[in-house]
Amino acid sequence: MNTEASICLIVFAKNPVPNQVKTRLLPKLSPEQAASLYGAFLTDWCETLAELPNIDLVIAYTPPGSQSDLQALIETDVTYIPQTGVDLGERLTSATQWASENGYEKILIVGSDSPTLPLSYILEAVAGLDSRDIVIGPSVDGGYYLIGFSIESLHKIVPSIFEKIAWSTPQVFQQTIERIGSVKATLKLLPPWYDVDIPEDLAFLHVHLSAMRLAGIKVQAIRTESLLLELLEENP
Repeated sequence: MNTEASICLIVFAKNPVPNQVKTRLLPKLSPEQAASLYGAFLTDWCETLAELPNIDLVIAYTPPGSQSDLQALIETDVTYIPQTGVDLGERLTSATQWASENGYEKILIVGSDSPTLPLSYILEAVAGLDSRDIVIGPSVDGGYYLIGFSIESLHKIVPSIFEKIAWSTPQVFQQTIERIGSVKATLKLLPPWYDVDIPEDLAFLHVHLSAMRLAGIKVQAIRTESLLLELLEENP
């Protein structure tokens, strides 16, 4: 950890165990294939995020006891904290509290289902917290791929922003916006992006990566790209 950094970026991650991750990709993929693909997502994403300067990278992991497995997968030097709480709202609250207690002035949380998300979006989120209380990156499925807070406004937003949310539904983003309005917090919205959760998303990801190659754009998710090609050949 860079102890001089005032910004932390917390990646919510699961141990890539078959039948525990990416289960909505079944039966298009086998449980083992889905777990391998998620492992590629996570490794690519953390390697990409490690390029960000002056930002501490933190892995909030689940289930308990899986830190050593994730450390073997993610070779980047990061801090590990366990996810704690009954539901996602409580786990998000716990992660923000940890960051606050460790002296961070800006707290960003991202998932691990968007390995192609541009780093420019992360930097835009960091800059947005200079003038706004909260920043959100909406995902096209009705959720969000990023949420961030400035420490000055954290107490008036958390935990209320995470309470009574219908997690894993298309209503997550809209309900979160309503919570922000209820506490009169100022909001910065990032451009929409996509998660990879269902079989149709695999086809979109393949097309997107192929188009980036054809356009001469750097592909940051190289493990994901290679494995995805193999899986699509095996599972036409």
